[in-house]
Amino acid sequence: MTDKRDKLYIRFSQGGQSARGRSSASGNWFTRILGLLLLLVIVGLGLAFGLVIAGILLLLMIPVLWRQRHTIKQVWRMRKQAKQHYQNQQRQYEQQESYRQQANHKENSSNGSVIDGEYEVKDKDETKR
Repeated sequence: MTDKRDKLYIRFSQGGQSARGRSSASGNWFTRILGLLLLLVIVGLGLAFGLVIAGILLLLMIPVLWRQRHTIKQVWRMRKQAKQHYQNQQRQYEQQESYRQQANHKENSSNGSVIDGEYEVKDKDETKR
């Protein structure tokens, strides 16, 4: 007797060319369309369910918001005032900076120590020659 056994070889298709030469190893067009429709139905149902839950929560929040309406108005006014105050502070800071720059420019141009424009620094050796 021989110890030789029959060997069984299995070839797996990994998304490339299948045994018949087609590249669509994942199924025919009908199953692809059916799978896509099923996916769209599931996503649509999920969105619809989420919107229903959000609507119910909004309806439940109406009495709470109605009781707190004075507080909400007060917070809104304070927020508006804080924003206006910040804008005023920013405007004052910009005005002060522009005034300082104008004063510096006027001071520098009046004493003649600064000349606007391009200049070139020469070596000390070249100036002595």
